[in-house]
Amino acid sequence: MRRTSDADGSDVSRRNYLKLGSATALSFASLGSAKAAGQSGTTDSDGDSNGRIVIKDGTIVPVDSDIGVRRDSDVLVEDGTIERIEQSIDGSDADVIDAGDAIVIPGFVNSHLHTWQAGVRGIAGNWSFSEYLNTMLGEISSHYRPVDAYLGNLFGAVEQLNAGTTTILDWFHIANSPGHTNRAIDGLEDAGIRAVFAHGPPGDDSATWWENSTEPHPDDVRRLHRDRFPTDDGRLTLAMGIRGPDYSTDEVVTQDIELARELGIPASMHIGSLGPGGVETLDELDLLGDDLNYVHANRLTEDEFGLIGDSGGSVSTTPEVEMQMGMGMPALRETIDGGGIPSVGIDIVSNVSGDLFTQTRMALQVQRALDNQPTVERNEQIETVSLPASRALELATIDGARALGLEDEIGSLTPGKRADITLIRTDDINTSPVHDPVETVVFQAGVANVDTVLVDGEIVKRNGDLYNETARKHRDRLVESGRRILRESGLQ
Repeated sequence: MRRTSDADGSDVSRRNYLKLGSATALSFASLGSAKAAGQSGTTDSDGDSNGRIVIKDGTIVPVDSDIGVRRDSDVLVEDGTIERIEQSIDGSDADVIDAGDAIVIPGFVNSHLHTWQAGVRGIAGNWSFSEYLNTMLGEISSHYRPVDAYLGNLFGAVEQLNAGTTTILDWFHIANSPGHTNRAIDGLEDAGIRAVFAHGPPGDDSATWWENSTEPHPDDVRRLHRDRFPTDDGRLTLAMGIRGPDYSTDEVVTQDIELARELGIPASMHIGSLGPGGVETLDELDLLGDDLNYVHANRLTEDEFGLIGDSGGSVSTTPEVEMQMGMGMPALRETIDGGGIPSVGIDIVSNVSGDLFTQTRMALQVQRALDNQPTVERNEQIETVSLPASRALELATIDGARALGLEDEIGSLTPGKRADITLIRTDDINTSPVHDPVETVVFQAGVANVDTVLVDGEIVKRNGDLYNETARKHRDRLVESGRRILRESGLQ
């Protein structure tokens, strides 16, 4: 993948690792080496790795019904691939990760994240959706420079890794210049995360791009497809973040989706937060397909969810943001009943935490409450809970992979898939004892319990310590970047 330099000429690689700190509070203090992190298996005298890792004696929750939950079992990883799950795998020539006090799950898949907003964290907690559109997309986004896009994506992605999320869809709608886009991609690469980079519109003129827009998608996506994403077999792949029928004309919607299909990449759009009818418009334009991802979808009709399901589409729900900002209740039940692929995302850390544990738990429990409500209104007691905990874990793993078209590569601990794996400690005060490992993950665990994380067979977090030298070096720059952006936006 071609690289560009930052504004100051620096060009740093994610292959260099530095200990950031543990649990949720990253201290950016003490140094750790790649060998200490164990990210590439055992190392011989000349520094080469054999790429073999054995995760020993764990409680394996593979999110694969053909395998099922296995206790006191091992996972063999070779050259970034999950090879076997069984007991007593020989680890004599491997980097052995002790999982005796851990639950081993697939890395979480965050199907919707505006990663660039990490630099303006925690400013939108009292905003409505209209205030967000007017302030974030109408003002703040125009003050981002390429270096700000880089820092936001770097730290936004590193935060996800720390929280056990190994894959994100990065919906990038500050493509103000090719430089902004290049540096955003560099940030993802330097973080070491797996990501679908959804190239969106510029963020420097909301009236042009978000109000019944007549502007087609920026043609720079063709350059990205040619130069930055010449293949689709790496950790980073390309998508288009399009405005869709809620924010652009029928002509633009048609051009944008046809362009994505010409390039052979998926398209994601925000839809149904302002009202229904958008999916019906896509149907009338003969544009529906299994390459479309619908974000939020709160106010769509039952028929529209049926159209999504019949066409093989996916829905990304972001419960906490949707309920705060007045978009509507999360549309999990509607998506499932309509036959679409449900998934869960964070949306914006300018508003909520980057913790997919919280969003997944919220999606499940809010839907249970909605399903219970008719019985409650009859002053009766429910007989059974509507959705099991296992369904929530699927939302955060295999369903997210399906939503992003990556189910053949990730989302479950199935032999042959890439080794995107998260280990959750079970000897912490809030996770011990474990009677049902799925319920422990869904209802009890949080970011502080994430012990070890592998992406593509590379260990990026171990024993609670996250390793990324680039992030440690640039932490002060992130703080300065965020303060400058808010000052220039008139918010500080």
